[in-house]
Amino acid sequence: MLLVYILLGIIIGALFLTLVFFPEKKRPAEVSVKKIVPGKVKPEKIIPEKIKPVRGKLYIVIDDVGNNVFQLKPFLKLPFKITFAILPGLPYTKEAARLIHEAGKEYIIHQPMDAVGGQKTGPGAIHIGMKEATVTEVLSTNVKELPYARGMNNHMGSAGTADEEIMTYLFHFLKKNHMFFLDSRTTAQSVGRKIAAETGIPFAERSVFLDNKQEKKSIEKSIERGLEISEKKGHAVMIGHVWSSELAQILLDLYPTLLENNYTLNNLTDLFTGFKDDEDTWY
Repeated sequence: MLLVYILLGIIIGALFLTLVFFPEKKRPAEVSVKKIVPGKVKPEKIIPEKIKPVRGKLYIVIDDVGNNVFQLKPFLKLPFKITFAILPGLPYTKEAARLIHEAGKEYIIHQPMDAVGGQKTGPGAIHIGMKEATVTEVLSTNVKELPYARGMNNHMGSAGTADEEIMTYLFHFLKKNHMFFLDSRTTAQSVGRKIAAETGIPFAERSVFLDNKQEKKSIEKSIERGLEISEKKGHAVMIGHVWSSELAQILLDLYPTLLENNYTLNNLTDLFTGFKDDEDTWY
């Protein structure tokens, strides 16, 4: 019994010494997490920018490219989409095509056709009375020379575009090669729209010529006419010429105003492609 008391005394003494010399470490205080109360901190109010509708789509085509490159260069510097129409078989046809492609811009073939007045068409022309095989041969040569062209418009052609036979041959070729046609409307007697509907090719018509008169005021007035058409119709195809000395600068000066007034400048191919993306879309 005495031994039990001794053992208990030793245990109690040991516990006492432990509490004295090795006190219990204090637990760290718990960190209180404050709840975020909705409404206490208001987020910055974000106002989405108002999206303005497009006022009109503009497609500017510059004809008669290929005789030189010095007239072309001011147009290549324009900071918006523009389409060039290159004449085949001229001394600077290939060089112009290269410069346009390197500038990230597009071109079509400016296809020479017969005029009512009998003016010389230049090389690469198709003529009234040609057999379809000959028309195909001439057009194939032009396409090989200008391989990035996805369409054509007529150079002169006041007689050619009024001839159903030659237009049928032309449009058969375009359909086979998945190309579109822009009728420059050098004559009110053009059968382009009729034959295009019969053959089923993408087709459009010129809305205005920009530089029938090369004075600045006349060009600006023509542009205004194009803007009016684009507002009513949704788009306007405006044709100018590479030899118009003031045209490039006029377009450059007007560009900020066109943007500010919600007009868009587009490649001509966009007129035929739109945003459609299915099996029936050629491009």
